[in-house]
Amino acid sequence: MRGKFSRQQTIIVILLALLLGGSSLLGLGNADSPIDPAVSRLRYILIGTSLLSFLLMSRRYVGHFPINPPPLVFVWYLFGFTACLSGYANEDLTMMRDGLWFLVGIPLIFFYALPKLMNTSANLIIVLATLLGTLPYIIASFLLNPFWQFQDNLYRGVFANANQLGSSALTMSASVFILLIGAFSARKNKLSHILLLNFILFCSLLVILLANSRTSLIAFFAMFSILINKILRNPKYLGIIFIIATIVIALFLIFSTQNPWLWEQIAQIQNKDSVSGRDYIWNQTLTEMQLLGNGSDYFELNFGLGAHNTIIDILGINGIIAALLMVCFAIASFCYAFLYFKKYAKQDSYAIAPLVITTSFWVLSMGEGMFGSFGTGITIAYLLSIGVIITKSNPGKYQNKY
Repeated sequence: MRGKFSRQQTIIVILLALLLGGSSLLGLGNADSPIDPAVSRLRYILIGTSLLSFLLMSRRYVGHFPINPPPLVFVWYLFGFTACLSGYANEDLTMMRDGLWFLVGIPLIFFYALPKLMNTSANLIIVLATLLGTLPYIIASFLLNPFWQFQDNLYRGVFANANQLGSSALTMSASVFILLIGAFSARKNKLSHILLLNFILFCSLLVILLANSRTSLIAFFAMFSILINKILRNPKYLGIIFIIATIVIALFLIFSTQNPWLWEQIAQIQNKDSVSGRDYIWNQTLTEMQLLGNGSDYFELNFGLGAHNTIIDILGINGIIAALLMVCFAIASFCYAFLYFKKYAKQDSYAIAPLVITTSFWVLSMGEGMFGSFGTGITIAYLLSIGVIITKSNPGKYQNKY
């Protein structure tokens, strides 16, 4: 990327950060500790204000769709339509509302209008907004609930659930991984910039370990492998990486020596049951699966908690057809993200963004349900990345269907 952000692009980053951060407020509560009504209202205000602002800013793009959309979009439309049909079959207004959001709202805003509004800086805008939207949660966790004072085995920070903290740290680390890869690709960034990003990355990993979030840890190292693969293609950076790795390892050893409970957290992750008891929920859902699902309250009524897996969540609520379509969408999104990176890597230092975000999203999806009516910050980042791929594959080929 060249040049500085325009005033409009800066505003977009701020609004998008509010949108991503606002959506993640849901993690401050759970079934055992419901979210404060004031926080819930704040969440809707942040989301509503951001979306309304984006719709006003992108009004000239609203209703303009690609003439020849890629098959990826077609699969999503089928999924949205099936979600609506499932709601109708189950006489469930919540499912019908969510289905309409999947069918109309997400394509309109995240696949077309917003990516066109962000234009050529879309990837960098998404990455910066993701970082700014999640960083306050990590800082607030350290300040309000210092990890050196926590009494439980799992550090939750400001969240009601340790996995939510781990997911937030993972989302933040995804943006840092992309910025690091972009820094190496641009070849113009100072060492201090790279060191700062590595420090944030180290803090993210520390939070994931403290939260004992194994799924987030797997996603972290999946993204780390992408970074290493990118670095190995530029041998001249190996010296810098060796120095940084040495510093990080030294800091980790010093920190862990002074805080032996960190090793206890690592031991707990290693000793965890491979699926932490979720196999009962998954097996039961597979046994009771229906073509068009069992309704939006299926998991709450039968298990008292969520599915802890995105595909299983869709299978139980929306049914077999919707789950199969989502599997197809997941596979296709990986393929499109990889091809996008291969095609635009030389033009855009941050072209790796859709691939990194897609990887983190779907690895997280193995242990958490990520497709609620609105989702969390990483869900929005994923949908926007898909939108960037779609609009980039159809530049200028738009028509108004209204």
